[in-house]
Amino acid sequence: MSACRRILKPGGRLAFFTIQPTPGLTGRDRRRANAAGPGSGAVRTSYQSLLRTAGFEKITAIDSTADYRATQQRWIDAGARHEESLRASMGDEMYSDRLNSRERTLAGVDEGLLARFFYTAQRPVVPSKMTATN
Repeated sequence: MSACRRILKPGGRLAFFTIQPTPGLTGRDRRRANAAGPGSGAVRTSYQSLLRTAGFEKITAIDSTADYRATQQRWIDAGARHEESLRASMGDEMYSDRLNSRERTLAGVDEGLLARFFYTAQRPVVPSKMTATN
């Protein structure tokens, strides 16, 4: 996050989606969430904390888990409809791996272990010396 802050001009904004363990999970459920979701969700602290530590302000987090769940279900349904051609183009192993991953993620969402959030944050606006002296 610090690298993102460095490349933004003062007042610049950062926005990203992430899949993460549902806020408030502890111990066993957090480990289950990390196993169910993509590796990028396995952070030791909250994204809000990471953004604050990196020096961002005006941090927002919007829960978009319901939309993410619907998208995962549509991917699974489409994969089933086109299974034969997907297996022919991807190979059986890759098709099965992707299907298993999506099903595992969907189960994690349904069990309340995984959530998807949209984050925004802003690099602080630092007044220039010229403005401060005028």
